[in-house]
Amino acid sequence: MSRRTAKKRLKKINQVQAPAAETPVSTSVTENQESVPATAAANAQNAAAEIPAVSPVPEAKAPSYEMFLQYQNAEFRIENIAQRVLEKCTAEGMDSSELKIYVKPEDRKAYYACAGGSNYIDL
Repeated sequence: MSRRTAKKRLKKINQVQAPAAETPVSTSVTENQESVPATAAANAQNAAAEIPAVSPVPEAKAPSYEMFLQYQNAEFRIENIAQRVLEKCTAEGMDSSELKIYVKPEDRKAYYACAGGSNYIDL
């Protein structure tokens, strides 16, 4: 949930709770009735008004990083390998769900397996 959506939701909850807390409690006590039921109703409304508002949980941002694979004077960016594999899966019409990539730097190849099949790309 985005921060803006959470803020709108919290505002709406507070607006609904505020009128309920401001409404006067009718305590019509007659000679034959006890004031206990009116007090219990007032306490129930006060308890409902005192429920703490749900504060929005801040979204945790993923840490920013770059990942490299170095092998025998060669350097490969993992992001580029993953992007090329996804592009090849799409080009071959494979379903890229459950994608697994295996990098074998000594062969200078990245093997991948997905729901639509398996293949490799040259690094």
